[in-house]
Amino acid sequence: MKETVRLSADGPHDDEYTCEVAAALSEAVRVLNHATLSHAGVSYPATVNDVLGKVSVAAARLDQLLRQLGEALQRMQASGQLGDDCGDPAGRLDKALSELTLAQEMARDLAMHIDCAFNTTATLHLTGAGES
Repeated sequence: MKETVRLSADGPHDDEYTCEVAAALSEAVRVLNHATLSHAGVSYPATVNDVLGKVSVAAARLDQLLRQLGEALQRMQASGQLGDDCGDPAGRLDKALSELTLAQEMARDLAMHIDCAFNTTATLHLTGAGES
């Protein structure tokens, strides 16, 4: 993966860019995992709240992404160009679409729960007591 990925909703919309952005998403989560591991990366409740808000939006956007990936597979099947190394492209497609539907539901639930945590943490703040 390139070190810098230019994010643009306008594209270029090709397979290479799509995979590059997906890799950047995965790497961004890894970086956040490291950043939130230490006190230096999260020293204020407002930081937790801000990150939760942004992650909630990202989770909510997964529903559309997963739906569109399923639709892309359906288009490939409809064109007669979808094959399968195991010899059953229709069966594999059905299984993939079923799993994607479940993942969409989970993404909506995930976004809802993260959004609840975001709303709940909105009023949290540090006091002078117990700070080190």
